[in-house]
Amino acid sequence: MTNRLKSTTSPYLRQHSENPVDWWPWCKDALAEAARRDVPLLISIGYSTCHWCHVMAHESFEDEAIARVINENFLPIKIDREELPDIDAYYMNALQAMRGQGGWPMTIFATPKGSPFYAGTYFPPAPRGNLPAFTQVLGAVSQSWTDRRAEVNEMTQRMDRGLADMASAVSDALPAEAASELLSAEELDSAAESLLDSYDPAWGGFGKAPKFPPLMNLMQLLATFVRLGGTTSAREKALGPDMVDRLGADGHLEGELVLDCLIAARSTFARIASGGMRDQVRGGIARYSVDRQWFVPHFEKMAYDNALYLRAVVVWAKVERALNPDSKWLALAEREVTDTANFLTADMSDGDRFIAALDADSLNAEGVMEEGAAYVVTPEEFAEVGEDGLLQLVDSPAAGELSGSVVAAIRIIDWLGMDDVPFDEEHPAPWTTSATVAQQDRLRELLAQRPQPARDEKTITEWNSLAITALAEAALYTGGVDEAGAGAGEPGVGRTGVSGTGDSAVADSAVNWGSAAMHLWDAMLARFGDSAAGSDRDSDVSADSSSASSDTGLHVRRSFTGDRPGPGQAGLADWAQFITAGITVSQLPDASVQVSDLMSASATMFTDFTAEGETLEVFDSMGDEILGVRASDPVDNTVPSGRSAAAEVALLLAEIGVEGSSEAGSTGTAPAEGLSTSGLLDLRDRLLGVYRALAGRAPRGCGHALWQSERALNPVRVATRDAALSGIAARHPAVALITRSTGVPAESGGEVEVPDGTAIVCRGTQCSLPVTTVEELIGLLDT
Repeated sequence: MTNRLKSTTSPYLRQHSENPVDWWPWCKDALAEAARRDVPLLISIGYSTCHWCHVMAHESFEDEAIARVINENFLPIKIDREELPDIDAYYMNALQAMRGQGGWPMTIFATPKGSPFYAGTYFPPAPRGNLPAFTQVLGAVSQSWTDRRAEVNEMTQRMDRGLADMASAVSDALPAEAASELLSAEELDSAAESLLDSYDPAWGGFGKAPKFPPLMNLMQLLATFVRLGGTTSAREKALGPDMVDRLGADGHLEGELVLDCLIAARSTFARIASGGMRDQVRGGIARYSVDRQWFVPHFEKMAYDNALYLRAVVVWAKVERALNPDSKWLALAEREVTDTANFLTADMSDGDRFIAALDADSLNAEGVMEEGAAYVVTPEEFAEVGEDGLLQLVDSPAAGELSGSVVAAIRIIDWLGMDDVPFDEEHPAPWTTSATVAQQDRLRELLAQRPQPARDEKTITEWNSLAITALAEAALYTGGVDEAGAGAGEPGVGRTGVSGTGDSAVADSAVNWGSAAMHLWDAMLARFGDSAAGSDRDSDVSADSSSASSDTGLHVRRSFTGDRPGPGQAGLADWAQFITAGITVSQLPDASVQVSDLMSASATMFTDFTAEGETLEVFDSMGDEILGVRASDPVDNTVPSGRSAAAEVALLLAEIGVEGSSEAGSTGTAPAEGLSTSGLLDLRDRLLGVYRALAGRAPRGCGHALWQSERALNPVRVATRDAALSGIAARHPAVALITRSTGVPAESGGEVEVPDGTAIVCRGTQCSLPVTTVEELIGLLDT
């Protein structure tokens, strides 16, 4: 039997390379062989850190008898959903249409042309509960293919039509004029209210268990809070600082939208930060919480979750700093910034890139693979560590199958709500006490002795870019303040701030994050340069098949394993997050990013992934030659959709200002054909306008789009070359972009210059006079 998976770029496929199943990768030859044999496809889709993928592999794909049934009656294909997200999305739509829900491992039965006719997820080797045995499913599908082919063909025809219609269902439901207009403040208020209807006041988050961290929705709520004047009215008008600090400690809403946005965000962040889904020993968050309380995680750690968490807690920290730079809430937010950024750089990086994920499973003491074995602690082990600090073991029915207990820090919630417990230099945050630090050190030593989870070493362009963006934003927030230039208590400086504590280790971390972000960005750009033009010879997809490659000189790919590109072309999300990362890194001191190159890449991206019509058509991929479809899904799921990610690019580039911008490398003309500030603003609005159909009814499915819509209503940029003023801007919640030039054309033909030692605040083409002091800058930003 030919081993076709051993040399692939996917760790997931290589995990199955020694199976007795005669696996093929996704390619034309596989479908041609199925047609020659006249057998259906068995398509199994998953990823390397998927727990139930491991279970099904061990139970079924490693079983000789089951493998024999598969090999005789099907053409089996293995797909890594992370390498080929467009194929995964196509079949996930089919699974959800047939079953009403989805998940991985995904098990699809399809014709030799790839048309699905039966689908499921995990199937056990023997009947279990309401699940049939996998062998029963294989037998029934094979019999239907042999004896009821006409019914199978009719089913596939209906499914093909249905999947084609799904692609444009949202945009087709909107009138053209509605889909081209940005959501109004009133509509965004309604979206926030609709989201809050599903808020869990007892434990934070939205909906019931299992709970995924709603990071994009939290950024949306914080932006709504800022737009409604929360950072000024709550601090200066409606409430005093003491009352503001009490909001959210018990999680219950007040019935006033501006306050409820803050309460829901605070409560959710605090519950996540203090729970077991958040790794209290090394930092970072797991993929989701099995229970409602955020106690017991599904232990795999994904690059995208931690990147989005870092972005979200930076946004949170900016809001808390504007409210009260001496609050417990800010201290907690900045703890999350520091620990998550350090986790990403220490545990999820590989020199010049971020890896995809850490597995949920590892070997336990008996040498058996077990979920959570690298993280859980027995009561006896914890007693030796010491129980005097903040950390404790939590008990939950969801942990029943684990070999130990999860470590959490739930007393943080009590500390936040205790008005009689002061917070000052003599009464530090509970996670900084010597007893807690000792607990962490001992737990780190204990857990380091165990077999560690496998690392998925793939580099996914989209996720790598998200992590670079988050790291750069953390560096801008953490390291951007000259304390001598601002008075105590001003937003931007405070006793509890990460650079206001006098902690040199934290300050050094901030510098390291910025340096790492620039290094990682440069390495990613180098991979996409001319030297990366080659394609994977085993792939049906050429690196040169996208016009983006030829137009920009960049050969952006979906993924790399080492220096080998994966089989998939870069999709819209890959391009958009790549460009956003470049824009964010460009704001760091000494960054070498050429904004003109990003504008050229953006022009090509919009050309390749959008099409003009009555409404703007948006495609998530360049299309698959086998299936002949181009995915188009506007929903923000675990990561921002390609559409909403592209909207962020349009928003940020419009803020840079194409015409007349020295940062764009041009004077008076656009650096890329078809790209202009007005065109970018129009694109931004048309990309976001389609979410009018989802905002009120399903806000949890468009959190990133709603966050961008909030930012687009009143974007603020600060132009300055002064380090102290730049630091103030980097910590203000209203600022979308920091530049070294205004991007506004001057009557002389150049642009409006920024005098040394000053800052200019711009909203659109309206810019302030230069200001020289922190107080003046804060006054302009708070307006």
